[in-house]
Amino acid sequence: MNSRWVKSESVLDNNEEDKSHDYQKIPSLPKPGGPLKPRVDAVTKKIKVQIDRVDEICRINRLKANDIFTKLMISTSDNNIQHSTVLSLELSRTRQVARALLVSSVALEKLMTKLSSASDFANIVSVLSPAMAVVKNLRSSLTPYFPEMEIELGLISELLSGILVDAGQVGGFTINFETANEQAAGIIGEVSEVADQKMKEDFPKLPELPLIPT
Repeated sequence: MNSRWVKSESVLDNNEEDKSHDYQKIPSLPKPGGPLKPRVDAVTKKIKVQIDRVDEICRINRLKANDIFTKLMISTSDNNIQHSTVLSLELSRTRQVARALLVSSVALEKLMTKLSSASDFANIVSVLSPAMAVVKNLRSSLTPYFPEMEIELGLISELLSGILVDAGQVGGFTINFETANEQAAGIIGEVSEVADQKMKEDFPKLPELPLIPT
């Protein structure tokens, strides 16, 4: 691990230790909110908890979708057009939820991997800048279906923001939010393609229903 990353942690733990280090020569060193590496590890664990939670909800939602699909096939074979239409709409919504969950799971996995591999200030700033925008995007896409997730994802966003600000200050990096937003859009685009492909593999095509006679 980069020595500067380790040294900066010791500064945050105890500013009185080992005054001989080079970082003590840096003028007007800002006072961060705590050691960066433990904070990164902590937010990584929170992201892992959310991944597990999303995956469990995805599993339950998949069972629900399969049940609706079975009922739809029976209703279609019975030529019950009105009931089939209702089931088709319900299944479409269930699949919308499934897609949102898949996008979130893949995106959070990607962020967790990047955070786990960060070893210095430059890594942290380059990872966290788009990560905040990604989490904000996931929060807005999931909370309409699962309002209870807003608090946890909001907390993760706040933790990422705090670490990003401290890492930028201590490391002397300027955060370009325009570039970060572009990178976040690219990440969401990539994970959306993965989710769409998985949707095609996991969910059978809906049958075409005849029009309800007027």
